[in-house]
Amino acid sequence: MPDLRGAAKKRHAAEDFLRLALCARSPRVKARFARAGLAVHERELAPDTQVLLLRQLYMAHLEQRQLRRATEIARQMAAVGPLRDIAHHDAARALFALGDLAGAVAEQRLAARAAPAARRSFHLWSLATWQHFAGDHPGALRTLRRGLRWATRDRALLAAHAAYVELDAGDVPEELERIVRDLSESRAREGYGQFLLGQIAWHVGDRRRAAAHLRAFLRRNAGISEAKSLTLREELRRARVALASLESC
Repeated sequence: MPDLRGAAKKRHAAEDFLRLALCARSPRVKARFARAGLAVHERELAPDTQVLLLRQLYMAHLEQRQLRRATEIARQMAAVGPLRDIAHHDAARALFALGDLAGAVAEQRLAARAAPAARRSFHLWSLATWQHFAGDHPGALRTLRRGLRWATRDRALLAAHAAYVELDAGDVPEELERIVRDLSESRAREGYGQFLLGQIAWHVGDRRRAAAHLRAFLRRNAGISEAKSLTLREELRRARVALASLESC
């Protein structure tokens, strides 16, 4: 007869280690607690607990710039089952930080396919972002149009990002004023919205607004974590390049 009390103790021990990993103040401590939780025999671990422990280990590797190991852990997460879309997205983030844009795009496609309806627009938007940065402007626009069909709260962001891609490709988007107004009046205007508003203003020659938005975006992200700075690396670089061009004239 199986030892149900022993299994329950192991499950609770793994969940305790997960809580400790979530509260850890350094990536090394986070990794140590995550590994301790994963050391519980995998047959005694609920799949969702296993995935959450693996994600803490992934975050520890990402924060230490151990990007290949972070990619491996994300793929282990995807193989477990729960939150498969998040796992593929995490793998894409690490691959993008490694400079492997083709790999990031491939993993993000898997994330979009595995995503529930509530997260599909986010994953399509992320896919379009990496397609754009890889130089595939037509592919990025097609993906953003798909994302807009699923979008609800982030609709203004996706529409503005599509306008940015068109401007970056040398085209003039239709209804640009309305797109900018919609984003400026939405809750999404802060954070990434500032990057998009700044890039759009820069492309159309509105120097004052471009500088204001790009400075706000850079200021907002001045003290972000190592993991987030890796994810936003290209946006931060583009904002600095645009701002430098404005300040040099």
